[in-house]
Amino acid sequence: MAPMPIRDAQRMPGLVTGRIVLPGVTVELCVFPEVEPQMLAVTEEETMLSLGLSRLLAGSEGRIASDRRTPFVRFGALGLRLAGIPMEMRVAGGAFHTVRCRFEADVLESRLAPRPLTDAQLAACFDIRVQTIEDAMLRLAAEVEHPGPDSAALTAALVEVILLDLRRYLDDARHRAERNRGGLPPRLVRRVLERIDEPGAAPTIGELAAVCSLSRFHFMRCFRETMGMSPGAFIRQARIARAKALLATDKRPLADLARELGYCGLPAFSAAFRKATGRSPGAYRALLR
Repeated sequence: MAPMPIRDAQRMPGLVTGRIVLPGVTVELCVFPEVEPQMLAVTEEETMLSLGLSRLLAGSEGRIASDRRTPFVRFGALGLRLAGIPMEMRVAGGAFHTVRCRFEADVLESRLAPRPLTDAQLAACFDIRVQTIEDAMLRLAAEVEHPGPDSAALTAALVEVILLDLRRYLDDARHRAERNRGGLPPRLVRRVLERIDEPGAAPTIGELAAVCSLSRFHFMRCFRETMGMSPGAFIRQARIARAKALLATDKRPLADLARELGYCGLPAFSAAFRKATGRSPGAYRALLR
């Protein structure tokens, strides 16, 4: 099948492979075919939280369309698109799988924030790096894939956990923007994230500092101000995210994946993955099958 516009892919009858419907929210597994690289304007009718279960489409970006001076930010594996907010999206070509929660209009207004979201909070929705939300979304994916007698109750409980953690995340994004006076500008953030996302071994902090033409110390301080964590912690988190994408879509032996990710061997990969996720790579792979 030839690559198609993403809007056409979204209307395909076989796009959704499973769903659980609850009052106010629908949880779905989606398998997108090969889509074309394109630029498009989007205003969602429903608020949608999605987690990629396959390799990220490298280079995909988005921004809130209210001000064209607003810089584009990268799409992460986990993202939130709010209903009624115009967005511009640069979508890279490729096929991908997702689990998503579609919330009916107005369901989240009183749940996520007591006041309108700031520009910083809206920008933070494109790349949400919260392990607890990812874990809950993965459990939702497993529940949709293999539903049981208590699936509705478990799904409702997981959605509640996700909403609480989303509110905490958005509150933190607002506070971080209010106190951020010495962080990295958006263009340097994009360069750093592009370098971190490159295949192969993880970059060193010195390499990332060089990308920004900053000293190692100054880069570390600015990075923490911008991202809310140290560069080392962020690199480890990004490496695990890449590992998750490979485990979801690549059937090669785990030792081969460990080498591709830059680990010295399978034991090191397994230890790092278990520490980050609470599961071994093999158990994580089995969860998504």
